[in-house]
Amino acid sequence: MDLVKQNALIEHVRERGGRETQVAVTLEQFFDGNDCEWCIAPNRSEDLLLEDVRRALVELRRHPDVHDVRVELDQLEFETYPDDEWPYASGAAVITTLMPDEVDALLLEAEVDPSGGPASSVDWLVDAPPIPEGHHYVGVWWS
Repeated sequence: MDLVKQNALIEHVRERGGRETQVAVTLEQFFDGNDCEWCIAPNRSEDLLLEDVRRALVELRRHPDVHDVRVELDQLEFETYPDDEWPYASGAAVITTLMPDEVDALLLEAEVDPSGGPASSVDWLVDAPPIPEGHHYVGVWWS
C-alpha cells in the first residue's frame, strides 16, 4: 500500500464532500498504489484479483464507444484509514454510447452485476465525468 497515494486520495475525496456523498475518481487515483483486495468488487471469486478488475476497467475505458470510466467511491467510512485499507467503491461510472448489456459483456472477466442505465445525467455524483452529446451514463456495480 502506497500510504502517500492513499492519503492524497482520501484528502481529495474529503475536500469534495466524500463524507456525505459519493465522489467519482479516476482509475489512476483509485488503483495507483492500492493493494487492498476488498476495496472494490468484494464478493468476486478468489482467483479474480484487484489487478484484474483494474485491467478490465482500463480496457473498457480504451473502447472506442466509451468516453470515460470513473470509480464511484462510497461515502468515506473512517476518519483515519488503517494502513491496509483503501476507500471502498461499489461501482464505476461509464460514459458511453453502449447499452448496459454491452458494457456487461465487455466486463465479463470482472464479474460485475447487471449494469444500470442508461441515464442522461449523473448530477448526484460529485466529479462525475461530463456526458458528451450522444453519450449516456451506465452504472457498473458489484454486490
